[in-house]
Amino acid sequence: MDELALQWTPVHGPMRKLVFEPQPEGEYAWIRTEFELCESQWREVGIEYLEEVSFVSGDEEETTLRHAQAHLESGDADE
Repeated sequence: MDELALQWTPVHGPMRKLVFEPQPEGEYAWIRTEFELCESQWREVGIEYLEEVSFVSGDEEETTLRHAQAHLESGDADE
């Protein structure tokens, strides 16, 4: 699985973005990095290491992505 990104424009302040990157060979399953747009370039403003990532859609179905899933899915993409 490739990285996942969420980007938004707040009412006040610069455009922001969260990027979730799987780390199949790393100590942690995911890295979440936060960026803000500064003079036409993304500037890193925070980073956090994650055990798992879950996404909840409007119909309340939850999808949880864990280290093993990230590793298997990225391996499947190469076949």
